[in-house]
Amino acid sequence: MSESSRTSLKVLLTVVFGLFSLPMLIFGGYFLVCWFRIHTSDVYYVAFSYLTAGLIWMGIGILSLLATLYGAWRRSFYGLLFVVPLFLGLGAMVIIPDGRPETFRSMVADSNYLSDTNSFLRVWYEDHHRFPVSESEFKEAMAKGPAAWQYRVQHSPESRYKRGAKLLPYELVIINNAISPRLTDVSQRPGVIYYCVSRDQQEFWVTMTSLNSDEASAAVIERVAKHAAGSDYPVKKH
Repeated sequence: MSESSRTSLKVLLTVVFGLFSLPMLIFGGYFLVCWFRIHTSDVYYVAFSYLTAGLIWMGIGILSLLATLYGAWRRSFYGLLFVVPLFLGLGAMVIIPDGRPETFRSMVADSNYLSDTNSFLRVWYEDHHRFPVSESEFKEAMAKGPAAWQYRVQHSPESRYKRGAKLLPYELVIINNAISPRLTDVSQRPGVIYYCVSRDQQEFWVTMTSLNSDEASAAVIERVAKHAAGSDYPVKKH
């Protein structure tokens, strides 16, 4: 093989296997950009070690790229170093879709809270034959839910959202005489819970503001609302 052919082959190998390093470099760069925005602007964000994660992902990406360059241009170990970028790149493409903080932190915390609300209000309804109509009753319901779930809801549960390095507690808004869930005219702050209860106190809806990205200047309404009617629950016999 001529020298020009070998050079062309090395360039081709560098380009092909170098592509496997891009997901890690891009993901690491994304975390670093998030970290920069969080510390230079007044945004809401999901609690996470962005700087550490960014540096780790960038380091892995650079290691993968160096393995590609060394394997292509030095032909070390007869090209076995190409296994490194291939393995790391494929692994990264599996991890990255579910590796964002918004996906595996805030969404899980919000979903757990909404699920707890549904279960705890059921217990309240079975005892009172109606749903709570005030903040004090709502908090009492959340404090006296299923015994096996008592550990899941704190007295003042904190969300996974932060602003200015401070964790934000969930904020409750009570809306009486409701006929539907609150989906518009909502707070820009994530973690605000809108508890809407009907006039006869036999039906409720719960929606929550959340972030649809790891950091943002304003929240959006949770796409899935919790809803239940008293007729859905059996009445506890005393």
